[in-house]
Amino acid sequence: MTLLEKMDRAVYATGIDRIIFMKMRPRTLRFTPLLVFAVLIAGYTLMTRAVQSPNRTFLIGCALFYGAFMVATFLRVFGPRFTGTVLQPLDERELTVKARAHAISGAVLATFAMLGCFYMAIAGLPGFWYPRAPLDWMNLGFGIQATGILLPTLIASWLQPRAPADEEE
Repeated sequence: MTLLEKMDRAVYATGIDRIIFMKMRPRTLRFTPLLVFAVLIAGYTLMTRAVQSPNRTFLIGCALFYGAFMVATFLRVFGPRFTGTVLQPLDERELTVKARAHAISGAVLATFAMLGCFYMAIAGLPGFWYPRAPLDWMNLGFGIQATGILLPTLIASWLQPRAPADEEE
């Protein structure tokens, strides 16, 4: 057996082929994105509290934040279908759910970004918190990006009817 055959067998044995070739059934992830949002916010909070003197709290926050960022990206793949394949294009219902989920999440994200801009303009006056360090601003950008990835998955999961008990193929 050649090295390429061994690598091919390893791909099929681990199940990575289901991700690559999109062979898995879409799932409605109703509460998982909310948990990821909570971990994302907790990680950002821990990082910003310790950004001036990086210590264990900063590293824990960094691990939580960027771990939640990666989980958000994977939830996009494992959640409701947003991308069709050659063998299974999106049907009309999936296209409608995709369009509605992206429209609602865009409106929600734009609203919160606008409110955040107003907050940042007045945050320094009464002594409220706002990002001061460049690293805080960079992480805030990553948080907004993770929210943009995660919101359509959350909304599409709630727009679809609850699936019957998920069974492995």
